[in-house]
Amino acid sequence: MSATRVLSLGALACVLAGCSGMSEQACMSADWRTVGFEDGTLGRSEANIGRYRQQCGEHGVAPDLASYREGHAEGVRIYCRESNGFAVGHSGATYQGVCPTDLEPAFVAEYNVGRHLHELERALASVDSRIASNHRAQEGIKSELTEIAAKMIASDTTAEQRVAMVTRSADLGRRYGELTTEIQQLERERAIAERELLDYRATLAAAF
Repeated sequence: MSATRVLSLGALACVLAGCSGMSEQACMSADWRTVGFEDGTLGRSEANIGRYRQQCGEHGVAPDLASYREGHAEGVRIYCRESNGFAVGHSGATYQGVCPTDLEPAFVAEYNVGRHLHELERALASVDSRIASNHRAQEGIKSELTEIAAKMIASDTTAEQRVAMVTRSADLGRRYGELTTEIQQLERERAIAERELLDYRATLAAAF
């Protein structure tokens, strides 16, 4: 592989990764048709060329807009396939309105199906995360109460310290109860979220 080819690939990688700034050499060696094609296949807006123009303009280099647009137009036709719409939506990615009019309706329909599945899965995961967080908080409370109990009977603990510990134990007990109530509510929310997700998955399975 030639040094020029290696440099070109390196410049392209920088462009596609969204580097904070492109070097003069990267701007000069970039294959703008390929850059546009890759942006298109990733569902990035054609307006992305504005960022390249700004970065390369700092080095007195202008991107080849015509080549970029040509590559982008080809790339979006790959991205906008109906079969890809579901995958894009399910991934949680945002659709940037890049699809041509002949492909957009079918793509968006599948995208919305995948996006709804993503949102239902995320809702369930969020409830699970909150339940786990509350359980960890309760474990922390139990550990602290155990430490307080040990200190309460220690010979070097003063009466004043014991009074403070009793107050602290009462506060911890109330918080433990609050967490239990929250967990019970979250468990009910989880049952609803899980049922909605299972029902939606069943609907999708029946459609195929």
